[in-house]
Amino acid sequence: MNDSSSPRSSRKRWLPFAVVAPAVLVAAAVAVPLSAGAAPSLPEKSAADILASIAGSSGAVYSGSVSQTSSLGLPEIPSTGSGGSGGDDLSGALELLTGSHDLRVFVGGPERSRVQVLDTFAERNIIRDGDDVWTYDSKSNEATHVSLADHEGSGSDDAGTPPTPVDVANRLLTSVDRTSDVAVDENVRIAGRSAYRVTITPRTDATLVGSASISVDAETGLPLSVEIDARGQNDPAFEVTFTSIDFSAPDAGLFAFSPPAGATVDEIDPTKLRHDGSSLSDEPELTAPTTTGEGWATIAEIPAAKWAAQLDASEASPDGGSGPGDATGMLDELTTPVAGGRALQTALVSVLLTDDGRVLVGAVPVDALVAAATR
Repeated sequence: MNDSSSPRSSRKRWLPFAVVAPAVLVAAAVAVPLSAGAAPSLPEKSAADILASIAGSSGAVYSGSVSQTSSLGLPEIPSTGSGGSGGDDLSGALELLTGSHDLRVFVGGPERSRVQVLDTFAERNIIRDGDDVWTYDSKSNEATHVSLADHEGSGSDDAGTPPTPVDVANRLLTSVDRTSDVAVDENVRIAGRSAYRVTITPRTDATLVGSASISVDAETGLPLSVEIDARGQNDPAFEVTFTSIDFSAPDAGLFAFSPPAGATVDEIDPTKLRHDGSSLSDEPELTAPTTTGEGWATIAEIPAAKWAAQLDASEASPDGGSGPGDATGMLDELTTPVAGGRALQTALVSVLLTDDGRVLVGAVPVDALVAAATR
């Protein structure tokens, strides 16, 4: 059995989280270009006014189709569906960062939503109806359910859904500070809607991010498209866009979910963090990541060895699927040796897994992480 505190085991456990967390900030995109033709004529607005209109769209109801693509320089990972252990967790995490993905999105207000991830010959659903959150994978016929009623932060509209233009835009807005320049770009048409477009450009050359653009519906303020450009790369590294959208209220029945006959249902207690059901009081105290730098060049350091217990997973798949050996092999294939550990650099984010069990991550080149690890 592997020692869960070993650097190699820590690398295996933490790679999906280390890659996905910052990538979600700038994640996902569309294979469909902006609508051709003349830019729509709209009343002039400042960049601040356009960004402020996004906050005003928080109560919008709508449904639509979303297309995502990415060009991170990672090999494409086939759709595997949700769940799994060892290599499956790693594959699932990386899958969302490669290739193209199609979603159907239904929003009935801040606490009612349904996102359908359309895989080949299968579908994954994430449904929220008030305090109830369900996930369902048609390929495995497995569902999970959690009630947020007694969970701190239950008012959040995040609920672990795949990123949409709204999600990515809201995350990007947290990066708009004195380290960014924000400018109004040419108006565009997205999914048949007239939209303002703002471009956010980092003021430092120390980041891999070249710029980020958000297209905002002129009537409702809802983000319709987000594009992330990597420094020195011609094509967008990430995009996410609505290819169609309807601002009428979705049918309420879309948010009521009952598992199909024969489905395996996992009831999750929100007061427990571990799969084995141990309570928060049984867990070691969480240690927050430490950060260096600022703005787009921020580097986060995660004490992975201390956190590994919080994210304890099965060391081998009970059904004969991917196990730790497969995960380790994929990890070795994706990373390269550097001073003091192994590293992965994509077009927008880099990850350093040190020999002493730490994980450093940031939208910066690998050499910046190596330098930060030795300070």
